[in-house]
Formats: sequence, structure tokens, C-alpha cells
Amino acid sequence: MPPVNQALVNEFRAKAEATNAVVREAVDLDAALNYVVEVCAVKTPCEMLADEPEAEQGPPGPNGVPTRVRRIVAAPDLDDEHFAKLSAVCEAKGFSCIREGLHAHLAGIDVGFSMAELGVAASGTCMVNTDAEEGRLAGMLSEISVLALKKSEIYPHLPAIAEKLRARMGDSAPTYTTFITGPSRTADIERVAAIGVHGPLELHIILLEG
Repeated sequence: MPPVNQALVNEFRAKAEATNAVVREAVDLDAALNYVVEVCAVKTPCEMLADEPEAEQGPPGPNGVPTRVRRIVAAPDLDDEHFAKLSAVCEAKGFSCIREGLHAHLAGIDVGFSMAELGVAASGTCMVNTDAEEGRLAGMLSEISVLALKKSEIYPHLPAIAEKLRARMGDSAPTYTTFITGPSRTADIERVAAIGVHGPLELHIILLEG
């Protein structure tokens, strides 16, 4: 495991927060997953922006569409052990915890959790392996996206990760690599900035020790 460069950690945090990302620290993955549940518990209910007949509907949200009563946490990246832990905590809160079948929840997911492979300090960017479709959906459908990133995997700039990108693209199998900087935003319509149009309304990054 490469050593932690605190200067890079500090730069990454400053740049990520400048893009409106929420940055927190956790001692390990278990603590990060507890944070995910806490975030889900305090957020406003997910608005059901698509038809999902089987879901129990609550009162209309800000966009005038029904909200979902039972909250959903999606964590397709997790191994069996950590997924079981997260599921148990979610169930105690009355939440659903899923890692497959995300197509059934196209109306929206409250919180999506993913592991970032590395971070780029110069821009506060996280690189995520999204080869699996469930991983891509977790990042796009969630109202809040939470990424866990090891401090030791923060690099100064894009040229510093060029070798890693070449290694990912060197295999004959197709790969999907996503670079995430802050919550989703666009100004396509009359140059008016809008948050959450193409993805999450909020991005939370949890910096893990080691």
C-alpha cells in the first residue's frame, strides 16, 4: 500500500469542496457504511421521477411528483461481508438495501454507494470503475452519491494516473471508467446552472485511512 501524502489529501479535499462535494473522513469501511445510512436517514424522501407502480408513494415533493415511502440504499460494489453489515443496519432503519436489480428502481434511489479506485488532487476528482452496469446505475439514479476513497490512492494530477488508465484499457474486454467531480450539474439551457439533471444532487466523498 502506498504511503499517505497528507499534502495531496489536503489539496484533494479543498478542490472537492470547491465543487460542492461533501468530504468526510472515516477510519475504515464499516464507519463509511454507517455514514451512508446516516445520510439516508436525514435526507428528504426520494422523488419518484418515473413510473414505479409497486412502490408505496408518499406526498408530492418539490417537483410535484410522489415521494417514495421506503428509502433505498444501493451498494453494488460491496463484498458479501460488508453488504450483509450494511443490509442489517438499513433494515433496522426500515430502508431497503440492494446491489442488483437496480433497473427496477428507475424512479430514483436515495443513496448510491461506490468505491473509488483513485482520486486526483488537482481537481478533486474520483475515478470509479463502472464496468458493471449496476455500478453505473447506482451513480446515475441516486439522489445522493457516496464514494469511498483511500487516502493513499490520491494522485497529484491526471498525468500521474496515465499508466493506470493504460493498464485498464489494455485488456481486450470493454471497460467503463467514470471520472466524478462534484454533484451533477449542467448549464445547457440558456446557460442557467442546474444541479442534479444528469445524476446525483449531492456527492459525498469519504476519505478512508490507509
